[in-house]
Amino acid sequence: MRRDGRMLDLDAYLVFLAVVFTVTVLPGPDHVYLGAVALRDGRVAGLIAAAGMAASMGVHTLVATTGLGVVLAAAPAALIAIRAVGAAYLVVLGAGALRAARRARAGSEELSATPGGRVFWRAALVNLTNPKIVLFFLAFLPQFVDADAGPAAGQLLLLGLSFVAVGFIVDSAYALLGGALHDYLDARGTRRAAIATANGVILLSLAGVIVGSIVVDTVAVPGPV
Repeated sequence: MRRDGRMLDLDAYLVFLAVVFTVTVLPGPDHVYLGAVALRDGRVAGLIAAAGMAASMGVHTLVATTGLGVVLAAAPAALIAIRAVGAAYLVVLGAGALRAARRARAGSEELSATPGGRVFWRAALVNLTNPKIVLFFLAFLPQFVDADAGPAAGQLLLLGLSFVAVGFIVDSAYALLGGALHDYLDARGTRRAAIATANGVILLSLAGVIVGSIVVDTVAVPGPV
């Protein structure tokens, strides 16, 4: 703890928050996923999905700040396996969205909004299967630890949770943008089946991006000599 009683220097903490905002505001796969959810089911669903991602980001924070992250980072095969599970899950979600859209066009099924609980846990699982977040935390958070401000573990936890809070605010903004597009298309009379089709295509595209990154990382990792 610092002599003034603060765990972290305020100026350094504000710089950290500014950097975090810059990092989180850049469009990424999570934002695309949130936009896809809000595009299909509206802004409330997008905000629920953002909350699900914030919850899983909290898990990433605990993993990174308790030493488990170091263990995970030392197991590249496990990292690839977790990401592969995430890609497979997106394929399941995307294919399901396309099937529902096809049935709706055929008149055999009416599209309904996804229940909030399912939206939350789907988003949490999508984010949780991206272990690269833990690796990022391991490299990023220690740069802002103050050696004169007490135990590093407490500082890392505070920094990690602050990252989660800023990320949730930014994610919510992306969800609201997706919800605004949903409302615009709905007002123009766009068929829900067409929106559901777009949702499915986006999810399958995200899965393809993850698979591509896995292939690139696998090729980049040198094999045993």
